[in-house]
Amino acid sequence: MLSGKTGSTVFLLKKVDYGLTSNIMAKSPSHILGELIGNFFENAMKKPIEKFSVENDLYFDTIGYRKARKGIKVTWEDADGNHHDLDYVLERGGTEANIGLPVAFIELAWRRYTKHSKNKAQEISGAINPIVERFKKTQPFKGAILSGEFTSNSLEQLRSQGFSVLYISFNDLVSSFRAKGLDIFFDEDTSSEELSRIVDNWKATPDSVLAEIRDNLLRRCATKINTFIEELSVSVNRRIESIHILPLHGSSILLSSVDSAIKYINDYESIPQEAELQYIEIIVRYTNGSHIDCHFKNKQQTIDFLSKID
Repeated sequence: MLSGKTGSTVFLLKKVDYGLTSNIMAKSPSHILGELIGNFFENAMKKPIEKFSVENDLYFDTIGYRKARKGIKVTWEDADGNHHDLDYVLERGGTEANIGLPVAFIELAWRRYTKHSKNKAQEISGAINPIVERFKKTQPFKGAILSGEFTSNSLEQLRSQGFSVLYISFNDLVSSFRAKGLDIFFDEDTSSEELSRIVDNWKATPDSVLAEIRDNLLRRCATKINTFIEELSVSVNRRIESIHILPLHGSSILLSSVDSAIKYINDYESIPQEAELQYIEIIVRYTNGSHIDCHFKNKQQTIDFLSKID
């Protein structure tokens, strides 16, 4: 089962079929192998994310049944009312029965060929960015964990949009399996017979061996995984460094020439006593270098905002 309070997740190396996919026997060998690799990769990546969640007292939500939401999918609504199904969401204050404050949205993707990588990168950003816009006052972490073949342009596209990217290459996967005597390499020239043989060998592999392969993959990619987790930690555990407050009083003056504008500035000495508050600018700076810039029309709006940030 894949839901529950952090610490209760059980890592399954053979993905549970919740009815989201059709009968695997009706699919081609290449499709079956792709699903096996994708499910293995997704389940392997749960381990470091779940460990981080436990250490930081966060609720780790992923596909599975949870009292706080309907169905088995992790679905969040964006600022425009659109709904997006996500892979991993970390919540502060979340429980099995209550949705907490989202502090991280993480999407996973496996693609064997680079021709699909750009579309997948756009799909990830199209799902997460609108949700993060809804929660822009708290600036949740945006992460993408990718495996297989992705072009450098597709990875840079995500990074340029503020995503932290963990990329596990297809060679890393293949090498981890080969270390245990199981060859999963395939490409567009691999025959259906060979693909079927690979699938049959995989299905005949004991769960205990698959667990060893998973751990081998995590060790092989430990440096990249640790970098991603560190970026996640910096975001989740950031603290307010300073709050800059700038009240703007007065009223706009319409002048007809540069000379008259210069004269007005030279003659301006102090805020008139009768000047009205136009807006309050707030700039919140965090220890991780991020910041939030906001403008509010009155004091109550400003107080409401400040009482919700951390």
